[in-house]
Amino acid sequence: MNRLRGDEGSIAPAVPVLALVLLLLAGLVVDASRQLTARGRAVAYAEEAARAGAAAIDLDADDLELLPEGQVAERVTAYCRAAAASGAPIVDPGNCFRGTTATGDPGGRRIVVQTHVEIVLAPTLLGIVGVEELRAAGDGRARPFEGTREEDAQ
Repeated sequence: MNRLRGDEGSIAPAVPVLALVLLLLAGLVVDASRQLTARGRAVAYAEEAARAGAAAIDLDADDLELLPEGQVAERVTAYCRAAAASGAPIVDPGNCFRGTTATGDPGGRRIVVQTHVEIVLAPTLLGIVGVEELRAAGDGRARPFEGTREEDAQ
């Protein structure tokens, strides 16, 4: 067998480089999927915060009407703070409320509550290359439901 001399270990320098590339690819896959999941969680928190604000209806009004915007904001903020206190990684729970608008209301009333939630999580594998945190954000909108229909009662 005719063998070239001096080729022993020639693959050795490539092994750490290939291992690092594979580790980075795995980090991208794992942390990207975690960030997508975090975005879904952020949207869920934002939707729930919007629902909490939309529940602030004025029971004494003749028509469907929200309480003053400050009280709606208090309910949204209370929800975000309670979620953060129970372990939700919400970045700024005091800043979830974005306002009320008439968009989407057929009567043109300012009863649509808008929220924004941003969450942060630590990376799993991308921390190796210096990524310190992953952020995800979501927006929510809700409006109180006026009346019931026969099919809703079933």
